Amino acid sequence: MTKTKRIIITILALIGLALSIELCVVYYNANFAIDATPSICAISDKMDCDGVAKTSYSQFFGVPLSLWGVLLYLFFLFMTYVDKLQNIKGFGLLKVFKNPTSYIFCIGIFSFAVSMVLGSISVFKIDSICIFCFMTYFVNLLIAIAAKNKGISIVDEIKTSFSDFISALKEPRNVFWFVLVLLLFLSCLVYTSVSNIFAPQIAKKNELEQYFKLYDSQVDKNIMGPKDANVVINEYMDFNCGGCFFSQLYLHRIVSEFENVKVVQHIIPLEKECNHNMKFDGHKTSCIKAKYALAAAKQNKYWQMADVLFNEAPESEKEIIEEARLLDLDIKKLKEDANSEQVKNEIQEMIKYADSQAITGTPTFIIGVNKKIGIDSYGEFKKYIIEQGGKEKLYHD
Repeated sequence: MTKTKRIIITILALIGLALSIELCVVYYNANFAIDATPSICAISDKMDCDGVAKTSYSQFFGVPLSLWGVLLYLFFLFMTYVDKLQNIKGFGLLKVFKNPTSYIFCIGIFSFAVSMVLGSISVFKIDSICIFCFMTYFVNLLIAIAAKNKGISIVDEIKTSFSDFISALKEPRNVFWFVLVLLLFLSCLVYTSVSNIFAPQIAKKNELEQYFKLYDSQVDKNIMGPKDANVVINEYMDFNCGGCFFSQLYLHRIVSEFENVKVVQHIIPLEKECNHNMKFDGHKTSCIKAKYALAAAKQNKYWQMADVLFNEAPESEKEIIEEARLLDLDIKKLKEDANSEQVKNEIQEMIKYADSQAITGTPTFIIGVNKKIGIDSYGEFKKYIIEQGGKEKLYHD
């Protein structure tokens, strides 16, 4: 390796390493430090490193992508000086690396290709960009370009790297070390994948999926329960209503325990911004939460979004979007639908319908001609459902 090439690759690798370490800090603060202030690259909804770090796409096999980046740039630095290390006593095993620039080029091109996939996910799926991440993507490309050997085609570079690998495995000692390192590496990946120790967003997503799967076959937009149910609970609620939080839990349980009960949920935002009945400022964010719940319904994720809005209690549109990313929603479509005239009209229709039913508070339940305002213990609520004709399943989860 020429001196100039070594210097260029070293500088680029150090830049990439510094960016990756900073991204590790961003990842930690976003997912583990509750009181952490926004990072310097959390500029807007479109350019938000923190938001990207909170998604399930920010890790691979339970390991943060930023940490993968640290390992990648350490590998580049190692290969850049492996020829120097080979001459140190006790490091003779490193002589197995015969063409380090070819290895750097191949890994650099591969990592850039992976980066483009991640970039596409960021732009089209997450609908938010991590500036530092994109900087590392181009660092990967520059490293590959710097490592490229003149006069040697890309195919030949790949062939050389593959040939060296096969040649190295012909020696039993190399096979032993390769298998040992591979087993250790795979063991670590299995542990991080199963434990999610570095990926709380994945653990949370899995928990949500386990919670929702009981109802997936019975859910239709804002309706939950069997379609042919003869007992229909019409609930009028608001996402910032304390009693509605408990009723949300109760209703899921009722549907799982009764064979002839279904729920139709009507959102009545108790906020002046979108509800003409409110003469004073009511529940802050009720309107925006209602919009996003109805927008999620257009992607068949109404109940999932409703549960997240209750359980996580996001306090802004940005926080709502961050939580929505755990539900595998098309975020761009979600934003468009939430701010559409159609959803705005749906909210007004729900408010008008509630007015026609003389709804004066939340939560209110109407079953047939019977109305119940407020909520008691689950036992009392269940007793009320039985009185209205609810029939319990013989066996239920």
